[in-house]
Amino acid sequence: MQVNLGDKIRALRKRDGRKQEDLAKALGVTAQAISRWEANGGYPDMSMIPAIANYFHITIDELFGYNNVREEKINECVVKANKLLLSDDEKDLMDCINMLREGLEEFPSEKELQYYLAHALNKRGTKESDKANAYWQEAVSLYENISRDHGNVVCSLLSLYSQMGEYEKAENRAMKQPPIQECKEVLLASIFNDKKGELYRGEAILSLLHTLSVSLENAIAKNGVLSQNQDGIDIICLLRELYEKLLGKDFCGSYHSDLVLLDLRCTKIAANMKDYEKALGFFDSAYDEFLMCESRFNSGQCEEDHYNSPLFTEVANVHSPMFYWTAEGLIKFLAVIPKELRTLIKKNKKYKEFY
Repeated sequence: MQVNLGDKIRALRKRDGRKQEDLAKALGVTAQAISRWEANGGYPDMSMIPAIANYFHITIDELFGYNNVREEKINECVVKANKLLLSDDEKDLMDCINMLREGLEEFPSEKELQYYLAHALNKRGTKESDKANAYWQEAVSLYENISRDHGNVVCSLLSLYSQMGEYEKAENRAMKQPPIQECKEVLLASIFNDKKGELYRGEAILSLLHTLSVSLENAIAKNGVLSQNQDGIDIICLLRELYEKLLGKDFCGSYHSDLVLLDLRCTKIAANMKDYEKALGFFDSAYDEFLMCESRFNSGQCEEDHYNSPLFTEVANVHSPMFYWTAEGLIKFLAVIPKELRTLIKKNKKYKEFY
C-alpha cells in the first residue's frame, strides 16, 4: 500500500485544489519534498502521517487505501453469510459460522460481522437439545455486545433468553426499552413537513404495520379460542386487507413475508376447524406470496421496494427485521399440519416440489 501513498497524496491535494506549496507549509517541509513523495521517489516520515491525514480530513486507513479494501471484504462476507443463512443444512450453517469467525479474526471489532455470526449461532443452536448449548450462549454474548449499535438485535436477544429459560433477564431487558410511541420511527415522522417527512412517515407506517402483524399473529396462535375458530381467521383477514389497502395489490418488497406468515396462520386455524378446503385456499395464497419472496432472493434483492400508495411515494428499500420464507420453512410447516390437509396438498401438482 505504501507504494501508492504518493499517488494518494497527489489525488487528495488536487481534490481540494491545493498546491504543493500549501501542503508543504502546513507540514513544515519543502515543496520539493512534497514533489518527491508524489513522484514515489521517497516517503514522508511515519510521524507525519497523522498530520497528512488530518490536513485532508480523512482517517489514516483512508490515506493508505485500507478503508476500501476493508469495506469490500466485509461486504463480501456479509453477502455470503446472507445466502448461507437461508439454508437449513447444517454444513451450510457451519460454513457460515467458520467464515464469519475468520472475518472477525481480521476485523475483530466489526459489529456487522458479529451481528451475522450471532444470527448464525442462534440458528445453529436450535438444532441442539440442550437449552444451555454453547451456540446459544455465544450468540447471547454477541447480541449483548452489539445491542447498543444494532437496536434490532434486541428482539433476537430476548427470544434467545426466553428459549434458554432466562425469563427474568428477558423481562428486565424489555422493560428498559422505550415505549412504542418513543421509537425512532414514530419520532422521526413527527419532525419534518417536506419530502423527508413523507419518507419518515411512510417508514413509520411500514414498521408499525410489520410489528402489528407479528404481534397479532403470535397472540392469535397462543389464544385457545381464536386459534380454533372463524373469529381468528376474520381478524387476520382484516389485517391482510389493510396491507393491500396501504401498500397496493401490486406492491414489490419485503412485506410479502408478512403475508406468508398471516396466510399460514389462517391455514392452521382452518385445519383446526377441520375445514380442509378452506385451509387449502389459505395455503395456496401463502405459496403465491412465498414465490414472490423466493424471486426477490434469487434476484439478489436488487429491486427497490415500491408501493402503489400516496403514503409511500418517498419510500424505497425499507428493510424491517423480518423473516424471509424459504422452501425449507414451508416443508417444516407441512410436517405439522393434519394428514387430511397434507393429502389435499399432495394431490395438487402446483406443490410437487415439496413431495
